[in-house]
Amino acid sequence: MMSIRRQLLLGLMGAMLLCVLGAGVSLYHVLLSETNELADLQLRQLAAALPHEFAPDSGLPVAEDPEEEFVLQAWDDDGHAQSLLLGRQELPRYAVRGFSMAMVDGEPWRLYGESRRGRYVQVAQRMAVRDALAVSMALRAGAPLLLFGALLAVLIVVVVGRALRPMRRLAQAVEGRTPDALTPLPTQDMPPELRPVAQALNGLMQRFEVALTAQRTFVADAAHELRSPLTALKLQLQLVERAGSDEARQVALAKLHERLDRGTHLVRQLLSLARHETPLGAAQRRQVDLGLLLEAAVADHSALADSRNIDLGVEAPAQVVIVADADGLRVLLNNLIDNALRYTQPGGKVDLQTAWENGLPLLRVRDNGPGVAAEYRARLFDRFFRPDGQQVWGCGLGLSIVRNIADHHQADIVLSEGEAGRGLCVTVWFKTP
Repeated sequence: MMSIRRQLLLGLMGAMLLCVLGAGVSLYHVLLSETNELADLQLRQLAAALPHEFAPDSGLPVAEDPEEEFVLQAWDDDGHAQSLLLGRQELPRYAVRGFSMAMVDGEPWRLYGESRRGRYVQVAQRMAVRDALAVSMALRAGAPLLLFGALLAVLIVVVVGRALRPMRRLAQAVEGRTPDALTPLPTQDMPPELRPVAQALNGLMQRFEVALTAQRTFVADAAHELRSPLTALKLQLQLVERAGSDEARQVALAKLHERLDRGTHLVRQLLSLARHETPLGAAQRRQVDLGLLLEAAVADHSALADSRNIDLGVEAPAQVVIVADADGLRVLLNNLIDNALRYTQPGGKVDLQTAWENGLPLLRVRDNGPGVAAEYRARLFDRFFRPDGQQVWGCGLGLSIVRNIADHHQADIVLSEGEAGRGLCVTVWFKTP
């Protein structure tokens, strides 16, 4: 793509060249018009002065100046031609009164004729002489114009270079930044045209710094959370190796499998969290039937719900179709159902619902388990946060994943109590269908 500097130079130079050419052409036409008027005046003056100052066949010398190249002829009453300028081309008698144009040997001539004192006088001049004179005058008059045009071209190069200098300084300032030096760019001394660009770059660097901080925090937290399961796995493996009986070995192996399940779950949640931190693309969005999504989720979690004797079902199914990422909503719903089944006591109940309320679509997961105290609800979406007193194992990433997916869909999440003041109700409000 052509640079801005080159575009400006080519545009301004081209505009200047067109203006100079236009001024030259206009000057030529003006001078040609003036030349024609003066030459016509000379033709008429020659014709008027001839009877008094010149005698027939006087043998006037040939003019040395091209603009004085006239053919002066006269005829008496008997029609006898009288050439008054020696060495000139003789033209036929056109018998015109006043000015006229004639073609002689393929060339245009300007004629003036009049009858005076028994004599017809005809004065003629080639139009090429006038054109050459106008061109010569235009060149002489246009020379300063060309000089000023060249001077203007130099000034354009200098002015464009100076005008683009702040842009080069801005590029150098951005180029010199590193991920560890994301301080805002100073905008006080910038031209007004570049200030929005600098402000946009400052906003981008600020978001980039937030993302880097979040990434560093995520890596640090993940490393911390992975260290404990790995340490526990190593200790449990040592217990298996030291088991003195088959019964003790079986108990240790069962504990080892449980530790492995927890570690696998943590890694799976970490990968899901990293995958769903990326904003959605337009190709990922398509129509999703939330009712069918709930039915599929119930089928996927029915075995776990039956194993814990929990009533899992869809409450009042409704036809709700939105434009969203189907895979993301599936992960969101699976995390909500998994949390509800994990923390609800055996014999409890988990209800899923999709509906339209206040003209907006929603997705709701409600249980009648122990719930979460109001002071902890605001922190449930923090990574690796788990309220005190939890007996069920978990990694504290499920609702963080849910929050990321909801944010990518511009949806709001509301936490409230379940039925009869028991349990937890999570409602995801979608702003547009």
